[in-house]
Amino acid sequence: MPDHKDYQSAMDKVAPSEDWKAATLQKMAAARAQQERPKAAPRLRVAKKVGIPLAAAAAVALMAVPAALRSGLFASSGGTAPQTAMLYSAAAQDEAATSEAAMAEENMQDGMQAKGAPAAPRDFDLGEYEGLPVLVLGDDSAGMGGGVTFVAERLDDIRGNNPTWNITANQLPATLPVWHAQSGEHAGPLTGLLERTADALDLPLVLDEEEEAPTGYPSPDLWPYSAFGDLMDPEHWDPELPLYEQEDPSKAKVWSVSASGTTVTGYRDGEGESEDYQAGDDAALALFGELAGIENPAHQHTLTTGYDGQVRWNVSGHFYYEAGGDTVAQRLFNYSFRRVSGTVDSTGALRSFSLTLPPETEQVGDYPLRTPEEAKAALQVILDEEQASGMREYDLSVEQVEGWQLEYAQSSMNPYIQPVYRFWLKTDLTPEDAFYENAEGNVYVSYTVSALPEGYCIPFEEAFN
Repeated sequence: MPDHKDYQSAMDKVAPSEDWKAATLQKMAAARAQQERPKAAPRLRVAKKVGIPLAAAAAVALMAVPAALRSGLFASSGGTAPQTAMLYSAAAQDEAATSEAAMAEENMQDGMQAKGAPAAPRDFDLGEYEGLPVLVLGDDSAGMGGGVTFVAERLDDIRGNNPTWNITANQLPATLPVWHAQSGEHAGPLTGLLERTADALDLPLVLDEEEEAPTGYPSPDLWPYSAFGDLMDPEHWDPELPLYEQEDPSKAKVWSVSASGTTVTGYRDGEGESEDYQAGDDAALALFGELAGIENPAHQHTLTTGYDGQVRWNVSGHFYYEAGGDTVAQRLFNYSFRRVSGTVDSTGALRSFSLTLPPETEQVGDYPLRTPEEAKAALQVILDEEQASGMREYDLSVEQVEGWQLEYAQSSMNPYIQPVYRFWLKTDLTPEDAFYENAEGNVYVSYTVSALPEGYCIPFEEAFN
């Protein structure tokens, strides 16, 4: 999982040279003397993996716009993450091209800031509404918006087993809890996640030293968001020596582990990797099912269609989860926060695992929910804004919604674990329109909006941009 070192490395790569800065500033000064500065290019929604720092991912995306126009990465808590494509109109691309000089100046300034003074902490105290703290929800992962496309024969193949699928207003829980994200001053549970994982495997844990937030990290007040460590083999590990001084480091370390949000992941070297994902999930359930509190296991596996037309199990959409619960709220909680999955190597031994456990941070409060129809209205606003800005070259409206579900969203850039609605829309696109040139099936689009009524939550970009 990417960490701050990946973030710093990305920022180093996009930082301009001194010669480039001087030449670019000279060109810009000449351009300004002849015409007004062009408008900034429309903001591209870049879907990405949870845990990748937003600024680093955005900087890399700006350097590779053609690739970003064809594909992206997407993940969300309680959702699925097949390969994706994002479509932008020719007009939006033309406007982006005419704004190249303006973007270059902004990127240069951003790069200089990243190399200079640290970013100022964001003030997430946005007051109260109806006696509850006002939340912020960003689109860096599973937040407002989305526009992520999927190709499948049936929506059921990609949507998963979420217990709130197509929930009606009468079936809605009166409230759902919101927690502080397990980051920043609330990051204490991350170490506990690693410790309990080590206990389940009966192996000693060696934690990596916690480092300060890298210069320019977008939300230093939410640092750290992850914790890292190694699980050691007592028979080949000398606790008095660092790993590189062990007699045989390859035998001393059994697992590399990390905790991010409410999820622990582990990886070890193995003999190749098997595509028998069911075997991997079975092995992970046997090891971690009790720790995850899974007493009534159910298995989910979603499908993903590649650009080559091949249909496979979605790499992040297969796992066991706890299916029990007397109420909708309890079943959603169990589905979202009691999960295990794994992969095996060619010998059948567990090679990697993912373990999601309930939040341990303080609960912010129990928040009321907007109805699906109210959430649809909020989605239509997003769709209209995209259409007006030229970001999308095909028509899309809430009339094309085929289903929805509640999920819990969390990311490294947001201070809360909070509910959202995920909507699935069936488009009129062909797979070729969505760049799946060798695939067959329907093209679906997934969007998310806050599950909270207006006033309880503010979009990230409105609060801080």
